[in-house]
Amino acid sequence: MDKIKKWYQSIPLWLALFLTIIIVILIAAFATRHTEETAAHRADEIQNKYLTGEIEENALNGAATVRYNVDFHYEDYTDKDARDYRIYTFVKKYAALFWYSVCVMAGGLFFYLTKLKRPLSLLGNASARIAESELDFTLDYSGSDEMAKLCSAFEKMRNALDENNKRMLHMIDERKQLNDAYTHDLRTPIAVLKGYSDMLVKYLPENKLPPDEVLETVKTMSTHVSRLEQFVDSMNTVQKLEDLSIEKEDVASADFLGHLRESAAILCQGGNLSCAFEAPITDDTLHIDPAAVIQVYENLMGNAIRFAKSKVIISCTRGTGVFSISVTDDGKGFSEKDMAKASHPYYSGHGEKQAHHFGLGLHICRTLCEKHGGQLRLENASGMGAKVTAQFST
Repeated sequence: MDKIKKWYQSIPLWLALFLTIIIVILIAAFATRHTEETAAHRADEIQNKYLTGEIEENALNGAATVRYNVDFHYEDYTDKDARDYRIYTFVKKYAALFWYSVCVMAGGLFFYLTKLKRPLSLLGNASARIAESELDFTLDYSGSDEMAKLCSAFEKMRNALDENNKRMLHMIDERKQLNDAYTHDLRTPIAVLKGYSDMLVKYLPENKLPPDEVLETVKTMSTHVSRLEQFVDSMNTVQKLEDLSIEKEDVASADFLGHLRESAAILCQGGNLSCAFEAPITDDTLHIDPAAVIQVYENLMGNAIRFAKSKVIISCTRGTGVFSISVTDDGKGFSEKDMAKASHPYYSGHGEKQAHHFGLGLHICRTLCEKHGGQLRLENASGMGAKVTAQFST
């Protein structure tokens, strides 16, 4: 029975409906015939009680025959026989209508209860939960019919909505971090400029400031204005990242990896560092956005060269659906605080934001990796310093 039930749940709706109709017709036909025969037999039994006849000799073969007088009237029936005869006649006349109507309704109800009720209930409940912005559930309906496929498609939609919702919350959180960083970093130069401008307005008309001190003040204000300009440029860079779209294409592995190797050699040579480049990739092509990957690579190399003592190691690998670039330096590595906040915007472990850009570069790398379907991983390499791995889906 369980096998039959599982088989019925797996067949398409049209086949289930067709089988239900066939079975319903057969049951209705059998029930109609049986009911008509039974009702006719019972009606004949009542009728036969009131038939009269006389025996006559057949002139041809001498056989005895019975001739009945069928001129009977309902007045001759008893009340019970008359009532029963009318009932059996009515049943015989409308048996087909009754049984086909009952079987069609029963078949429709059976089809609804076995093939439609549960998936429709699940879909209705899921729709209500999604309408309430509740996405942390799973729509589970086993089977392989059209309703199971519909539930599966609905589950994919729910999962996509959940991922988009999480991504949106993540973007909102990042936007909040950016706003906090902007507010924090803008406060100092604005306060300095305000203080110096108030001082100039107060003392300059009275000639209480010597020319050298005025010039020094103006130079300081100019420095802070330049810092504000650089900060605005960095804000524009981060804003452009949010609008950036990844466009993957097939690139020749040998040429692309050769470009990365050549760039690493030039950058390390400029920083008086030794460079080790490893790329054991046998695939002919890589399906990536080369511009985004190169931008991430250059940022990782810039950070590594900035903190390395004597050596930088680059490793490019190809996994299942993933292209990875790992850059390792022999510096002091990441602290626990760096691990948690290094990829946050405008985080600087050394308090030298404009000199090192520590955090903004890694923030750009993390954003590009995530847009490319990958991730950015920070760790400390054994026997070395910091190791940053950028992964890109292919």
